[in-house]
Amino acid sequence: MKLDAGTIIKLVIYSFLVGAFLYWLNWSPGDVYGWIANRVAEVWDWLVGSGLKYVLLGATIVVPVFLLMQFSNRRKS
Repeated sequence: MKLDAGTIIKLVIYSFLVGAFLYWLNWSPGDVYGWIANRVAEVWDWLVGSGLKYVLLGATIVVPVFLLMQFSNRRKS
């Protein structure tokens, strides 16, 4: 990736446009970062809660089937 004058100008223009849009929505940087942090926390809660249980339950079925398919493919070749 080159960081030449054209790239810097584009970054400044895009930053201005996004900043103007956020200003129009009356959002602060804290609002945006807070929203992102809340989404990450929700995903984490889902994984630690019931979501991880379902992933592990699915893995108990998927992994053995995958291994059996791999072994059967090796025996055929």
